[in-house]
Parts: sequence; C-alpha cells; structure tokens
Amino acid sequence: MTNQTINERPQRRWWILVLAVMIIATIAVPVSILAYKERAAVKIMKMGGNIDVNDAPQGADLMTMGGDVTVERVNSFAKVKTMGGDIHIRQADAAVDATTMAGNIDVEITGDSGAHHDIDLSSNQGNITLTVPKGFPMQVSVSLATTNNQSKTFRIIDNIGLTQQADSNWDSSKGTPRKYLRATGRTGSGLNRVTLSTINGDVILQQR
Repeated sequence: MTNQTINERPQRRWWILVLAVMIIATIAVPVSILAYKERAAVKIMKMGGNIDVNDAPQGADLMTMGGDVTVERVNSFAKVKTMGGDIHIRQADAAVDATTMAGNIDVEITGDSGAHHDIDLSSNQGNITLTVPKGFPMQVSVSLATTNNQSKTFRIIDNIGLTQQADSNWDSSKGTPRKYLRATGRTGSGLNRVTLSTINGDVILQQR
C-alpha cells in the first residue's frame, strides 16, 4: 500500500462528512422555514382597500389607510387599525387593540373566560359593540363623547351593571365642543382591562 493511498483515505472521509452535512442541511432548511411560517402572525399593511383574514392562529397585525377590516378567527392577539372603515372581529380568543378613525367596531371574544385578554377599542366616529363570554373577568372603562353639532342622543348599553355618569358641561379642549358619558364597572377578578372609546356613536357591551 502506497503512502498516497493512505493519505487519500482521510480526505475521502472528510468529503463524505461534508457531503452528509450538506444533504442534512438541504433537507432541514425547508422544514425550518415551514415551522417559522406556522409560528408567524399574519401581518398586512395596505395603502388603501379592505383587509379580510379568515384565520390567524398566531395573531394578526393589520393596517389599512382606508377600508374595512374583517377577521373571522384569531388567537393570541389582534392589532387592527384603519384610517376609515368598519372593523369586524368575529371570533377572538385573543387580546384585541382596534382603532378606526371613522367607522363601527364589532368584536366577539371567545374561548376560556379565564384567559387574560385585554381589550382596547376606539372609534373617532361610530358604534362599538363588544361581546364577551359569561364569567369573563374584566375592569371596564367606557368613554362616549357627543359633539354639539349632533342632534341624536347616543347611549351606553350593557347587561353587566356598569355605573354611568354624564357630564353637564361642554368640553372644548379637543376642538368641537363635546359632552361625555362615561361608564365603569368590574366583573369577577377584573383580570382583563376593557377600554371602549367613541365619538358620536353607541357603545354596547354584552355577555353571552
């Protein structure tokens, strides 16, 4: 056996090892990418137009400069913003932060009533409807402003016994003079912070 043959053996073993690593890496990379996609939240940002999401099991971060946003099912979290349009979140086992500059917001919380899901819904003009499961523990704060150019009387409607307080004076600190109707309350341990705020719209909070 020559010295050349002896020297070639370690080199062959080295190249076999390199080839094996490359094959494993080639197989593993698509699996890793697939796993990453499965873990990722749905994220959509648009300059304009509606956004429709059927299912977001790892959460949703959605924004449009103008249009309606509809989410059929979401887990973990939902952060939604539109500069003009309605927001519909039909089944949310999630924390929800939703804002529209002009439009209605309709959200239904589902899942375990003992889960921790803070909720913040805000509209600069429109109705807000929030439905939560029975026994959902929450600390509630509602603010409803009515501007002096509106003839309609807007209301806070709930079936959990919120305490309401209406201002008697007009507030001009934010532009158009407005009066506020506020409501507060707590159910159970108050685990979840629920903040609802609108201008010139009704607020409906219901358990079912």
